[in-house]
Amino acid sequence: VDGNAVPVAQKVAAATLKVDAANGFAYPALDLIQDQLPVMARECGIALAGVSRSHHCGVAGVVVEKLANAGLVAMLFANTPGAMAPWGGNKALFDTNPIAFAAPIAQGEPIVIDVSLSKVARGKIMAAKQKGEPIPEGWALGPDGEPVTDAETALKGTMVPLGDAKGTALALMVELMAASLI
Repeated sequence: VDGNAVPVAQKVAAATLKVDAANGFAYPALDLIQDQLPVMARECGIALAGVSRSHHCGVAGVVVEKLANAGLVAMLFANTPGAMAPWGGNKALFDTNPIAFAAPIAQGEPIVIDVSLSKVARGKIMAAKQKGEPIPEGWALGPDGEPVTDAETALKGTMVPLGDAKGTALALMVELMAASLI
């Protein structure tokens, strides 16, 4: 990660913003989106932003919540290197590919949904490793593709998709939206 990178936003169409994070942290790029997307959405009725060459986007729910607080319905798809095997597989192909959604509510805080497409967030396995605790069977597979309860072994293997085949299909959708399309 280039900690000194400065993202560049380019309006490529009336409702489309392309942001190059310049191999830096995603947060400055996401700040540009949160500043520009509400204006574009109000002008066009809809707006889309894509970020390329960025590092981890952090808690995706935070980004969509800010957009919902600006009066928008927002969705965020993100991808990172492979950490999750497709359903029935034993080698990491997809990341835990988060999906986040938020919608404003007339009387109150927005609805915010932020989910990982793995059965459990990788951070929970990392926390179990730090505490020396086992993980429930079904969260991860070891390097040999067999279910494991040892967190350290799980981190050397692969995550398991949420909802089996359906989670794999959603992970593919996120890959197409967040990587191939962008």
